[in-house]
Amino acid sequence: MSATTVNTRVLVNDFEYTVAASLDEALEFLDRHGEDTAVLAGGTDLIVQMKLGRRAPKFVLDVSKLQELKRLEAGEVVRVGAGRRYMDVLPFLTGLGRYHGLAEAIDSIGKLQVLSVATVGGNLGNGSPAADTPPPLLTYDARARVRSARIERLIPLGEFHTGPGSTVLAPDEIIVDVEFDAFPEGRGSAFRKLTRVASDISKVTCAVALQRDGATCEWCRIALGAVGPTPLRARTAEAALAGRTIDRALLEECARLVVSDIAPIDDIRCSEVYRREAAGVLFRDAFEAAWERATC
Repeated sequence: MSATTVNTRVLVNDFEYTVAASLDEALEFLDRHGEDTAVLAGGTDLIVQMKLGRRAPKFVLDVSKLQELKRLEAGEVVRVGAGRRYMDVLPFLTGLGRYHGLAEAIDSIGKLQVLSVATVGGNLGNGSPAADTPPPLLTYDARARVRSARIERLIPLGEFHTGPGSTVLAPDEIIVDVEFDAFPEGRGSAFRKLTRVASDISKVTCAVALQRDGATCEWCRIALGAVGPTPLRARTAEAALAGRTIDRALLEECARLVVSDIAPIDDIRCSEVYRREAAGVLFRDAFEAAWERATC
């Protein structure tokens, strides 16, 4: 019996490659060819999919040079351009000293080669339930700013993903940036990830952001990845923590609630049972780290 060989070293389908000189030019191109176009920023997901024949666009639109997609701003609102490489975003967040959850998620994505190429917008737009940046961004109540040649939309991250590999992004739209409100005093965040090997695609991820007043958790967001068809919030556990004095018994109760809020599956990386067990453990670890940081 002959074995089937998959060539992962070449792009197997023909396509037309275009480098956009401006955001307006890119949006005009998508207005004409959006249904048949793949947008290339870093390409760490797109190129692999094209090599494997899973995507065969007629056009590839390169937006990697667009300065309109590269903003980094910190004020009352923090904005991260969709076209910014993670290698730029990581020191930006580290310098702010407050957004540990998102920084930890980016740091976990890959080695230097990936961080030097991959972008924030690509990680969101790929629509993977296992993507690393959506969970911390969900805990920040982040919004994605998207544009077409006709309109601009500000989409809450909780409404952005619709299923595995699927988002609300229209074929003629580009993610411009991601924004979230600056943290007030007493807020902390953390991200935890479980993989087979370092820098691998996640088995389970968990992000926590919380507002602390002494021993009381005033406000909490919990988000997980790779445990459902989209990145998701553990809303039952969030509600159980709000306004409560934190102790070990409460955290154990909320870990059980986190497990009840998710919908994992069996796949090549691990089983549904393992993901449920791991989700509770990661939640406790992320909560405790965010709790400590909220005192700083």
